[in-house]
Parts: sequence; structure tokens; C-alpha cells
Amino acid sequence: MTIHNPLHPGEIVHNILIEGAGLSVTEAAHKLGVNRTTLSRLLNGHTGISAEMAFRLSQFLPNTDMTLWMNLQRDYDIWYVKKNLSKIHIKPLKAA
Repeated sequence: MTIHNPLHPGEIVHNILIEGAGLSVTEAAHKLGVNRTTLSRLLNGHTGISAEMAFRLSQFLPNTDMTLWMNLQRDYDIWYVKKNLSKIHIKPLKAA
């Protein structure tokens, strides 16, 4: 199944923590045990969800697990690369 223009995982985290729970970025960062800049970069789509952040989110948000967060990031990354394939020019390795 192909996903068309999926949300960056940071947008999903923003919708849950900032809009849904009404936390400020500073409050959410504190509760996740990360600095404000780290969370802000994720929320603004400048970085993705690392395995550590996936763990932190799964601990903080009931009914989620690391796999959910990692899969969201994986799916977004695959979509992004496919969208930008024309910028990648690689010659295949010739068989030995």
C-alpha cells in the first residue's frame, strides 16, 4: 500500500502533545526528558523520531509502543526518498 504525502511524525507528536494535551513545547520536552531544542526540531520536521525518542514517547503516551513510532518514521522516510528519486543518481555495481 502506497501512502501519499504522509504527515511527518513530528506533526503527529505535535497534534497529540501540544494541541491535544495542551502542553507547551518546554513542558512536553521536560516530561519526555529531552531538551526543548530536541523536541522542537522534531515537531517542526527538522529531525525524525529516533529509537530513543520512540521509547520515550511510548513510555509517556499510553497505548503506544516503540514499534508504532518507528513505523511512522520508516513509512515517512520511504515516502520521502521515493518522492525525491530523481535527485539520486547511482550506477549499479557490475557483477564480479
